[in-house]
Amino acid sequence: MPDGTRKFIRAKTQEELNEKILQAQILVKAGVDICSEETFGHFAQMWFDIYKRPYLREKSLDTIKYVLNHQILPVLGNCRLRDISPMQIQALMAGLSRKSNSLQSKVLIHLRSIFTVAIENGLIAKSPVSSMLKPKGKRTEEKIALTPKESALLLSRVKNIRARTFLLIALHTGMRRGEIIGLLWEDIDFEEKVIHVVHNAIIKEKVTTISDDLKTKAGRRDIPLSDELERWLYEQKSNTCSKYVFTMKDHKPMTQSSYKSMWRHIERELPDNHISAHILRHTYITRMFEAGLDIKEIQYLAGHSTVDMTLRLYTHYDQQSRKNKTAEKVRDALRASA
Repeated sequence: MPDGTRKFIRAKTQEELNEKILQAQILVKAGVDICSEETFGHFAQMWFDIYKRPYLREKSLDTIKYVLNHQILPVLGNCRLRDISPMQIQALMAGLSRKSNSLQSKVLIHLRSIFTVAIENGLIAKSPVSSMLKPKGKRTEEKIALTPKESALLLSRVKNIRARTFLLIALHTGMRRGEIIGLLWEDIDFEEKVIHVVHNAIIKEKVTTISDDLKTKAGRRDIPLSDELERWLYEQKSNTCSKYVFTMKDHKPMTQSSYKSMWRHIERELPDNHISAHILRHTYITRMFEAGLDIKEIQYLAGHSTVDMTLRLYTHYDQQSRKNKTAEKVRDALRASA
């Protein structure tokens, strides 16, 4: 070996031995440490600690840990890193065939990242994850925005103060759930009529932490206040002594259980629709498309880090809009011929 140590290679025949020696020589010349006994599980943990933990938010880290611990490590964890074959990766993905497209995508992304780092560190020569391997499974259904009529119906029905406040902010600003729960009164500029999105709430069962660590750098933005939202928030501010817009009786930020209790006041008013905070955000973005704002304006208001996400939402909106217009043209044509 390059460092002077010996590597013993065993085989049943001279032909097999020659083949193994040739393969070992090729790997050594490529800079691969063929004496390494590193397991996939141990290396995956180092990859997580060095390449992921310092740079990602807790929620993103939890997602990676779930994928590793429940989908990848049970299959590959004890395998020697350099012994893992494309067939093993294929078998792992075949075992996930009934899982969602989203989960399969995450598994492939993390596998490719781990093996790329292994190559960079001279532990393997080539990744066993084929570039031809694609995620399958059922795709997550597109979020369907509320219609203007449904939005107005919700606002007219919801009487609970906190629920109505959340609903108005979500429908009139498109802010993320954490951004709304993390909102401070000092973030609302009634003179300039804007909300400065500068805080985010990390919501847990008993403790909610408010920080200035937003989901993306683009999350820091100023969103115009509508007249209705301005009037409502100004009225609510005069009735509280807490610095948080959403607060508990002890003036601390809203907890997860309190949020769930509040959300039920919204959910029960549209029993035939699946509704979530993300759908309210999607509804706001759809209204902006309908109002004729351009892609870059909507990207800024939504706090998207890249224009790709905004374009995907626009494509979905445009396809649905065209579909509805086509259906109406067909009905008009048939009425005319009747």
